[in-house]
Amino acid sequence: VQKCWLILFSTSIIFGQTGTEIAKMVDERKTPKDMSNVTKMVLKNSKGKTRTNLMVSKSMDGNKKQIIWFLEPKDDKGVAFLKIEYDNKDDEMHMWLPAFKKIRRISSKKKGDAFMGSDLSYEDMSSRDLKQNDYKRLDDKKINDKDCFVLEVSPTKEAESSYSKHISWIDKS
Repeated sequence: VQKCWLILFSTSIIFGQTGTEIAKMVDERKTPKDMSNVTKMVLKNSKGKTRTNLMVSKSMDGNKKQIIWFLEPKDDKGVAFLKIEYDNKDDEMHMWLPAFKKIRRISSKKKGDAFMGSDLSYEDMSSRDLKQNDYKRLDDKKINDKDCFVLEVSPTKEAESSYSKHISWIDKS
């Protein structure tokens, strides 16, 4: 019996954590309850032309509530995005479009649509429940001199997603 336990313990050290264990570890990390940031998003089209968006974001309640204000470029200045996530019903998403003086509701059916002409979708702006995905650990990689876990994340059949999978690089430190 002692040999069996030693072998099981050794294999867990050799093979390390599973994809699901790493995803749980990330989900359980301490995060700020409230957070503010300034983000610069550079969009580049197939012809090489770039467009830069500058935004200010405020998140509350562990990112369940978020508002983003666009500061640049000039034609997007004043546009705002509001997201409120719920545990027991569909999330709310709204855009304030100052040029039209209108608030546009983004339905849950439109979560796969592009966010402000970028490669991000409205779905990317929402948190994901661990149970809605399957996690496969890929080979670890070094990115910008940081050792990273690499996970292939695939939505379960029950999850409504526009993605078949995505790859996440997670800093080991």
